[in-house]
Amino acid sequence: MASFVNKTLTAILLVSSVRVADAQDAAPRFASGVTAGAMSFSGGRSEQAMSVLLEYRPVPWLFFSAAPGYGRTTYGSFSSTGPTDIPLAAAARYSASATPWSPAIIGSLSDMISTAQSGSTLGVGRNAIVAGAGLSIAPLNRTYLSADLSHPLTSASGNGSADVWISRSLGFATPSLGYSAEIGTADSAATLARSVAGGISFIVAGPLSLAIDGGHGLTSGAPRWTFSVSFGTAYGGISSVSGGSLFGRLKNAFGSRATSSSGYSKSSSGGSSCRKVGTC
Repeated sequence: MASFVNKTLTAILLVSSVRVADAQDAAPRFASGVTAGAMSFSGGRSEQAMSVLLEYRPVPWLFFSAAPGYGRTTYGSFSSTGPTDIPLAAAARYSASATPWSPAIIGSLSDMISTAQSGSTLGVGRNAIVAGAGLSIAPLNRTYLSADLSHPLTSASGNGSADVWISRSLGFATPSLGYSAEIGTADSAATLARSVAGGISFIVAGPLSLAIDGGHGLTSGAPRWTFSVSFGTAYGGISSVSGGSLFGRLKNAFGSRATSSSGYSKSSSGGSSCRKVGTC
């Protein structure tokens, strides 16, 4: 574990130095960061992971991102380490800041590139395409209500999820509190995931931000707890896009299983059911 922490801190310092010179640019064209954390399931599985978020914005309303990672999972006497699934995403954002409540609408499409074999506990075991949509409004000054919805477009890629959260900008920091619900059909003898999460993002210097997030499962299908720390230029602001949201940061670190534990088997007796991999 000490070696894992040392490597994580080294990667944070190296990756987060990208674009520090753009301190005056609130939304740099290139952004990056590192997220490291751990989560534990009621079924007995635990996981530690680290991911590097790389983000490119060619125009103000269009985002491209990738988040390769490395993780370690333990279930009983079995332990495995290796690369995690890599999400490649494109997102478009429309903001109407001049209208009441300043609504912002986001649409996204992501391709989860699998790096593991089918049934692996470190990933889905197959490529998956996921569509997403998000909405953010500001009913009060510096107070934001946000929601997003994700839905897999490929089979055996897990269930979708609906996330809602409230954020309050304090200038130097932005605390958030949210709720996530898995949408779909639960695996045999399992329950759909329901969880609450909270986090806070601090402005360190210019575009550099530090975010600390955690979650607690309300049902046996959700992780009992999650915890992550993110540092870099990709975690500032309030947005449903990737690192700008509470649940986006957790999913960057742990993948879709942070909010969805069922729906990964090709059949009811498939090897990747949540009971067999210890996630429910």
